[in-house]
Amino acid sequence: MDNIIGEIKRNLNSNKKLDLPTSREIKINFGCGKVRQPGYINVDVRNTEAVDIVATLPELSSCLEGQCSEVYLSHVLEHFGAPGKKLRQGDSDVLGVLLLVRKMLIQGGIARIAVPDFNAICKIYMDGVLPLYPKLLGRLCGEQEYPENLHKCVFDREFLEFCLSHCGFEKIQNWDPREEGFEKDSSFDQLGGVGTSLNVTAVAGSCKKEKSIWGKLF
Repeated sequence: MDNIIGEIKRNLNSNKKLDLPTSREIKINFGCGKVRQPGYINVDVRNTEAVDIVATLPELSSCLEGQCSEVYLSHVLEHFGAPGKKLRQGDSDVLGVLLLVRKMLIQGGIARIAVPDFNAICKIYMDGVLPLYPKLLGRLCGEQEYPENLHKCVFDREFLEFCLSHCGFEKIQNWDPREEGFEKDSSFDQLGGVGTSLNVTAVAGSCKKEKSIWGKLF
């Protein structure tokens, strides 16, 4: 693992694309924050004790194009801009981020996603289980104690599936971090025993965008 990390760092510094043998599996945990996931190369835009590599996603995707078997984003996607009616795909937008992840993956590679579950959070609020502040507001808007910790989008299952399908992903399934043996991170999030993290995996298929009824709404 250390050798691969060193190679990635050297290629990032020289703006070169990495070209490793297909037998060398690369799994990226982007936006790791302070939690290291074993078996992953842990990457963030901020340097913490958990980070192997400091890089942005566009930098990483250019270096690791077609090299990764899995890319994990745990409560990262909501920090990027909503697609809007025009389905924006810039590097700072949700769809653009998913396209960058798709670019990094080998055919059949896995995008492992966890985001705050808007439906579950709203139900907790509407049922009167908890007030908006302090525990729900941060899950919706981010704690905002540093510039990157600001949420710009929300997701329910239907909208997350739409975004993934639009960007060439298929075979979308639920996953449980406890069953997968993950270190505790935001994908474990719950309030009062109710899961408040929406966790899915999706397979990198064709880059062709799916047609959707969403287009008819605009």
